[in-house]
Amino acid sequence: MQAKDYVLHMVGNAHIDPTWLWRWTEGYAEVRATFQSALDRMNETPEFTFTASSACFYAWVKQCDPEMFEAIRARLRQGRWEIAGGWWIEPDCNIPEGESFVRHGLYGQRFFEREFGIRVTVGFNPDSFGHAGALPQIFKKMGIDYYAYSRPQPHEFQYAHGIVFTWRAKDGSEILACEMPEGYGSQGGAPLRERMRTMPDHPARNPGQTHILCPYGVGNHGGGPTKECIAEILCAQEDDTMPNPKFSTLETFFRDFTASTKDEDIPVIDTDLQMHAVGCYSVHSEIKRLNRQAEHALMAAERWATAAWLALRRPYPAAEIERAWRDVLYNQFHDILAGTSIETAYADARDQFGRARRIASEITNEAIQTMAQRIDTAAEGNTLIVFNSLPWRVKGPVIASDIIARQQPESLAFDKKPLCVVDDAGQPVPCQALHGEKIGGFAYTLVADVPALGYRCYHARFSGEPAVSGRPLSASPDFLENDWWRIELDPLDGHIARLYDKQHAVEVLEAGNVLACLADSTDTWSHGVDRYGEEVGRFRAASTALVETGPVQATLKIVSAWRDSTVEQFVTLYRDIDVIDCTFRINWQERRHVLKLAYDTFIENAVAVCETPYCWDERPSTGIEFPGQKWLDLTGAVAGKPYGLAVLNDCKHGFDVQGRTMRVTLLRSPHYAHHDPWQPDAAESVAIIDQGWQTVRTRLVPHAGTWQDARVPQRAWELNEPPIAHHEYSHPGSWPGSGSFLGVDSAHVLLTVLKKSEDGDDLILRGYEVAGRHGEVAVDFPQAGKSVRTSFSPHEIKTLRVNPSTWDPRKVNLLEE
Repeated sequence: MQAKDYVLHMVGNAHIDPTWLWRWTEGYAEVRATFQSALDRMNETPEFTFTASSACFYAWVKQCDPEMFEAIRARLRQGRWEIAGGWWIEPDCNIPEGESFVRHGLYGQRFFEREFGIRVTVGFNPDSFGHAGALPQIFKKMGIDYYAYSRPQPHEFQYAHGIVFTWRAKDGSEILACEMPEGYGSQGGAPLRERMRTMPDHPARNPGQTHILCPYGVGNHGGGPTKECIAEILCAQEDDTMPNPKFSTLETFFRDFTASTKDEDIPVIDTDLQMHAVGCYSVHSEIKRLNRQAEHALMAAERWATAAWLALRRPYPAAEIERAWRDVLYNQFHDILAGTSIETAYADARDQFGRARRIASEITNEAIQTMAQRIDTAAEGNTLIVFNSLPWRVKGPVIASDIIARQQPESLAFDKKPLCVVDDAGQPVPCQALHGEKIGGFAYTLVADVPALGYRCYHARFSGEPAVSGRPLSASPDFLENDWWRIELDPLDGHIARLYDKQHAVEVLEAGNVLACLADSTDTWSHGVDRYGEEVGRFRAASTALVETGPVQATLKIVSAWRDSTVEQFVTLYRDIDVIDCTFRINWQERRHVLKLAYDTFIENAVAVCETPYCWDERPSTGIEFPGQKWLDLTGAVAGKPYGLAVLNDCKHGFDVQGRTMRVTLLRSPHYAHHDPWQPDAAESVAIIDQGWQTVRTRLVPHAGTWQDARVPQRAWELNEPPIAHHEYSHPGSWPGSGSFLGVDSAHVLLTVLKKSEDGDDLILRGYEVAGRHGEVAVDFPQAGKSVRTSFSPHEIKTLRVNPSTWDPRKVNLLEE
């Protein structure tokens, strides 16, 4: 073939990091400057085209420069300005919840359609560090057919037959994807000329490929195509020894590639796309915790706001919810959420996450307060209403403040004594006093059994005998035991030396809750490694103590230390539920080390599986670091019996499995924004990440059989959206002492979203299939006396639109159409 037989699709763009080595205000300015530069180049060169993503950027321009916004509209109508991505921002593509990706598209595509009259068809995340396996399904269901990205590169992922491929999700959804092996930009001059010359010879090119994607333009801090870049392209067009470069767009490239390439020359990849920088999933614990909390707070707030709208015709706060989601989505930008930005950028991120969480809290509180007014709380005693935000029944621990022990409404005196607590049916419920959040203070705990997306009243009385469970619970400073488990501690370092399943006669752990320290000489991203090195030390126990025991729970406190760091670990068993809760209060003072939480199991022939956005994936048991979300499971056999162990978490995203050992990466402490090959200088004052105190909560779920049968996904959501304890004064009401607004009868479908439609007055229900099997599902609305039936195929993410007047369900896409 001759050089001119190869068409280079020269896609002018500017990778813009709105936050990275600068704060968002500087990013705001770089968007304006870059967009103006692109408009100027269009005025100079009639053939020139420009591509830019991120609805957030266009919203900024509309807000501050309406004249520029109109100029972009005009160039878009001419076909010279391409909007790509379709999302609010270019996020990290492993850490956010599946629902966050939906909101990127929902708010992004709606913005572009409202402001420009278009629906974006090309996904664009050129700088993200890996891509979750459910993204093809998510993209497809928001009108996106193509995807361009640059990481992982060919030396990091096995692209067997070319870098343009059909990317298939577990449910069968497919999009056409292209990895950009030369990255997303070029400075121009000789480097761009040589790049154009050699692109047809790239070893990762598909067989017979004649249409080649070639992005160019100054990036990171914006900039875009320069005059020099454009001149080089025009010159190459006249040079017969060069390939044929043409000013193009991403969408044109994909269409021309498809038209000119045989189907057999387009390979299929049906896995997630991992991975470029493994440290991104464990560095900067605080920002990942704030993101997780904000996501779940908003999803819960939407459910309660929708329940209040349905039951009480209370106005639905759509604008406030979108405002809060936009704050969350912005801070999922890959360099923010990955923990790789400068230190001062995280002050801004904390503020925005704080605003989102505050909005969510206000929405939830207003809905709950309004509902509480309708509930009959006139029964004897101080009333605690426990609300369950999840659409399935939850039985779990609840902590109430000492207000329930107040004997007189006007009194500030509290009496720390056993309380007689009954539920809404008058049945006694064990209750236990605990240490409170102030010195000398106390709180109360009980195990609440709460209906799906509903509530139940509990009444604390000062007459009658406190309830006593018939189940055993025994404890000492070195062991805990109930009907389900026996836990024994190692006296040397305080780790779990034995976890025994009494119901199935299985020894689960050889060692658990092991706090292992590893040296880490890598940069903030952990470039160039796929795992961390050998252990350099373990935390050793300074003391163990039995700090709580009673009719509800027993808790051991283990204090351990390594070098200048300490950990306070709390392990809790309950008398009436099979939950194993662990809390770690970590005071980390080490530099350039990794802290791992390890579990050495007795599980043989094990398969490792972790949650990923709106899906799950198997992971290798070879010790490499991999991303995940709320749970990690290892299932195989113990002594010939099918058995597994799941570790749930409230804010962690990095894991590894080596044979029978599973580990959660609790934290890493590199310098802020340290990128190889530069090395820290003693004279520099760049801070170390993750210093000081942080708290991590985990829950252990040993299980006979599969993780699906153990309902591990649901249990992980229960850890991240615990029941809400609300103190209510005594009054009559038209609602009974317990009730449910919505419930799902399936163990293999996880319903995540209940909201009001963006347009109109319909209900939006969204869930995903978590077990890999087909099944019918009933969604019940008990208070309305209605039920909606549907079916889920394996791994399906499904959205229903329901008219609350007729209760007829209609399957819609992720844009609610």
